[in-house]
Amino acid sequence: MKMKKKISAILLATLLLATLTLSACDSGGSQTSTSSQPPASSEASASTQPSASTQPSASGDLVERGYQKDMQKDLITIRAVRPLTGDEAIFDQTAFGPQYRMWEDEINKDGGLYVKSLDRKVPVEIKVYDDASVMENTTRMFEQMVSQEKPDLILGPEGTARLFACAPIAQKYDYLLLAAEGGALMLAEAFEDIRADYGKVNTFSILSYSETQVPALVKFLDAENITSVYCAYINDLHGLEYWDATERALKQVNVEIKGSEPVDPNDVLADSIINNAKASGAQAFLCYTYPQQSIPIAASAIQLDYNPDVYLVGPGGTYDFFGLYAFGDPSNLSLEGLIGWGAWNEDSSAAAKAYSEHFREYWINEGSFWKDANGDFKDSGDKTVFQDWWGHICYYSVMQILQQAVENAGELDENGMIKQDTLVKYIETASFDTVMNPQLHFTNNILLDDMYLGNIGQWQNGRVEVIDVDDRRTADPIVPKPHWK
Repeated sequence: MKMKKKISAILLATLLLATLTLSACDSGGSQTSTSSQPPASSEASASTQPSASTQPSASGDLVERGYQKDMQKDLITIRAVRPLTGDEAIFDQTAFGPQYRMWEDEINKDGGLYVKSLDRKVPVEIKVYDDASVMENTTRMFEQMVSQEKPDLILGPEGTARLFACAPIAQKYDYLLLAAEGGALMLAEAFEDIRADYGKVNTFSILSYSETQVPALVKFLDAENITSVYCAYINDLHGLEYWDATERALKQVNVEIKGSEPVDPNDVLADSIINNAKASGAQAFLCYTYPQQSIPIAASAIQLDYNPDVYLVGPGGTYDFFGLYAFGDPSNLSLEGLIGWGAWNEDSSAAAKAYSEHFREYWINEGSFWKDANGDFKDSGDKTVFQDWWGHICYYSVMQILQQAVENAGELDENGMIKQDTLVKYIETASFDTVMNPQLHFTNNILLDDMYLGNIGQWQNGRVEVIDVDDRRTADPIVPKPHWK
């Protein structure tokens, strides 16, 4: 099946299913600007076309250092289309948003982004266009941005469905697209069709998803002698994929499926879901839903005294906000034994610890972090920045990959803009020193399991511990889960 036909069919199904997976939109002390629409056109930076004789050879390094040093380049434009308003804006407040804003602020304070062909640093400007949490806006504005404004670099849209919709557009206009929030087996499969049609894939997926997380979960359930499960899953691309992968994997280890049910994202029958799960008698309850659904479902679990041996919450379960928003508990002690996707913590590696401490210090200084310097809860309203023990380390790694690619393979085209195909070629084969992995590298545009610090985490004594059944584990799991506090 040709790529265009397949993408159109899947995109239509995606639009009908609904969208979401943790996204991003925050404001803070950095200089990131926002706008409702991308401009219809923009003028290219003035430049002098390098002669053919000065181009680096194809062998060895992709780009010769300083071969374009006489070209003019005063600003690197970085653009994105993301939800700054609407139902999904809250996620950019707490996911990718704090990462790219912190990166922009700090790299400009250091003089800008080093471009190898120029052999100098150039200031960067990130501008985000608001899709108002409407999918149709996302694709329209994204295409307008890359076809008319033609920025130097772009950042990924919010969520799995938007990523799936924008990847073919980035490919059509030959733009590098490093995904932040969002990832799916369906997307990895679509990459193969893109590769067949174009000979390469310009989108790279960084966030972990069902491909690594579900096998880790099933391995954990098997190791803990869990023999039965009940699952409630969000009725969209994310939930359907996760439950399908789980259902198939559970059958391989003879874990009984006591029941499952889809959850309408706009009509959460929390008491009914918990009563169904409780009546099933399953040892494990898997709640593959977003915070908007997971939080009322968890509240019903407390009210109805539902305490399965294993309780897993989908996206958002390893966010620092979960205890606060679910139970008014900023200590998260009420979450003891609750499991979520991820995972990592400050014991995962020295780099992870340094990143976490730096992130926390930066946003405390900006006045937006959810705790003050004394560790006391601080409410900054819709500006509040929380930590995420699943996605944050992936999202900051996105900016490190982008930075290192430009530092090691950045060059300008005839219009004085960053050349995309050179960056794509570099990222395909290079290794990157990131806070998540000092030798991070892609395999067919995705990350394999060994690139991550963990796949499943459990709240223990107010913090998330990695409980994968391997050497990434930071603490032994608590099974059965203690009763709600």
